[in-house]
Amino acid sequence: MARFVVPVVRWAALVPPVTSHSSGAEQGTPHFRAHQRRPVRLSATLRSERDGWERPANVIDVHVAGAGVETDEPLAAGERVTISFATPTLWDPLILTAVVAWAHPRMPKDELDALGRPRASARSGLAFDYPTPDATLAMFEMLVAIDFE
Repeated sequence: MARFVVPVVRWAALVPPVTSHSSGAEQGTPHFRAHQRRPVRLSATLRSERDGWERPANVIDVHVAGAGVETDEPLAAGERVTISFATPTLWDPLILTAVVAWAHPRMPKDELDALGRPRASARSGLAFDYPTPDATLAMFEMLVAIDFE
């Protein structure tokens, strides 16, 4: 009986490691993400699929695989959310489902609110799920429109 050997492809060997560029670490050090994100400032709305809450968020970096967001209240890692944000390429908001991949607690920022008090926000990372090919195409078009490299 003949044996067939299937080669194992190691994605790490095919994709060069992402290096940090905005995390404050030295240039050229390995980073934990599989894809580099583009710094942006987009307003978004997050909605919990389980608990039903809805809250505003700021998208601070984005890639086709996910996004970093800031919220007033911390998110829970593993939670499923829906993110809705306006894009320069669509009339209606782009709505995607995502999983909170990581979440940091609320931390003070270097900004002041309207009353002169220090602002605080929580940062989280989202991993996108694409329900349809059209949603994937809409994300690619948005990344092109914001001059994603």
